[in-house]
Amino acid sequence: MTDSMMPEPLFIGDDRGLEELAAHLRDSRLIGLDTEFLTERSYFPRLCLIQIATESLLAVVDPLECSNLTLLGDALTDDVELIVHSGEQDLAIMDRHLGRVPSRVFDTQVAAAFLGYGHRIGYSRLVDICCGTRPRSSQAYTDWAKRPLEPVQIDYALDDVRYLLRCRSFLIGELQARGRLEWAQEECELARARALEGYDPYRQWRKVSGVRGLNGKQLAILRELAAWREEQAATRNEPRQRIISDRVLIELARRGPRQSRALRNYRGLHPNEASRSADAIIAAVARGQKQPPAALPARPPRSSHDDDPNVSALATLLDAYLRARALEMKISSRLLANRSDLERLVRMNLNGDLASDAAGRHPLLGGWRRQVAGEDLLRLLRGELTLGVEPRQDGRPAIVVKKS
Repeated sequence: MTDSMMPEPLFIGDDRGLEELAAHLRDSRLIGLDTEFLTERSYFPRLCLIQIATESLLAVVDPLECSNLTLLGDALTDDVELIVHSGEQDLAIMDRHLGRVPSRVFDTQVAAAFLGYGHRIGYSRLVDICCGTRPRSSQAYTDWAKRPLEPVQIDYALDDVRYLLRCRSFLIGELQARGRLEWAQEECELARARALEGYDPYRQWRKVSGVRGLNGKQLAILRELAAWREEQAATRNEPRQRIISDRVLIELARRGPRQSRALRNYRGLHPNEASRSADAIIAAVARGQKQPPAALPARPPRSSHDDDPNVSALATLLDAYLRARALEMKISSRLLANRSDLERLVRMNLNGDLASDAAGRHPLLGGWRRQVAGEDLLRLLRGELTLGVEPRQDGRPAIVVKKS
């Protein structure tokens, strides 16, 4: 159904309307979805609006007025294909508030990357390509938590789903013509899995800025402190930096205070937080200090390159191949792998780990990536292939792959 044939958009502002919408969605097999949310003042994104499109309906749901959003989740069965654009955060939010996400998700940004439209094409540009029009953009910085919403705000929000089904149809046709639909579907499933994967607070220390100057014992303390902060942020639903900043966490890990009164001397640690959480902070420090040598976190590398110069040199060689392959396929090389992926592949080869279970978890050694590039990268590392430069038909030089 074209936009001109669509009935007037629905605004759902209570549970009764939500029940009626859910009943309609149970008969739909393709559902476009987008959300508007705020992240500035809370740990969890604050869901402010849900936009929905089917082949016969456009709707906006106000989650600030609807008390039972699981009614909507009940309609998202595994018979449904959910269509999103750059939707990992949308999926995580929907899983949290609705209780489920369909098993089939089609992300138009992911799909477009397989057609040479760039690694992270914006929605407006993609709609222009697929539908020959541009969505509105004047409400991009709206405070979506304010009520009442103006009609222009609702129209803007609806534009984010209005074209999703048409974009999907266009992209699937192009992907099928190039034999890449299964690759895109595989990548969409990986994106869905990332959005819904379990969250480990004990991995958050890696994201704290300033860790490079810490030794192993100090990193163990930081790991405990960062995990405690993450759990507190989730419990209080406050930004993690509002509880304790990265700079203070680093200083706590470096000094390793053993008594609560020592926390009074930490500049940047709010007195109220020091009073409220002193015992918990000291306990976290103590847990880190008790870690045996075998359990200490590994230091992050001093740079993105391994100490072995061969790693950097070989990764550069693999990167040259990858860029040439991406150019040949008319896709972004970043869709295939990044520099870190290539360095890890080189280290696995140097360490003899390519036959281990870990090899199967490397992105270049599974699925469509192995098919289009991974096998050749392994052959390059074994010396079975070489790279050379030859002129193209237009006389310009190009990288070519040759058998050794």
